[in-house]
Amino acid sequence: MQTIARFYKGEDAYLCRSFLESEGISAHVFDEYTPQVHWLYTHVIGGIRVVVSEEDAEEAAELYRVYEENMIAAPPVVGNVKAWPFMLMISICLGFPMYLLGRKKPTSNFSESRIALTKECRSTGFEG
Repeated sequence: MQTIARFYKGEDAYLCRSFLESEGISAHVFDEYTPQVHWLYTHVIGGIRVVVSEEDAEEAAELYRVYEENMIAAPPVVGNVKAWPFMLMISICLGFPMYLLGRKKPTSNFSESRIALTKECRSTGFEG
């Protein structure tokens, strides 16, 4: 087994492994659980490794270079939209939290909702 790439996030390692497997090369991810349990050891052990067999190592290394170029050439990810300052100002101005708008008032008990549902079904012509 030969290490083709090292990553610091498990998601990146699994994406690379999936890319290699889509090209017909059997790849495995090693040391993926150590950073989850002891995240400080990630740099010590050299990150999460993607390994392939010795026979596929040269082709996998070339495919990894292609993979890396495609990841660099990808459009940038849009950052998080920070709407909380706007929602905070609206909530302060209106005097109540905005997340309460749009919530349905719960019915007081089951029988009232059943009566309302029965009336609605009869008005549409459905007899069940």
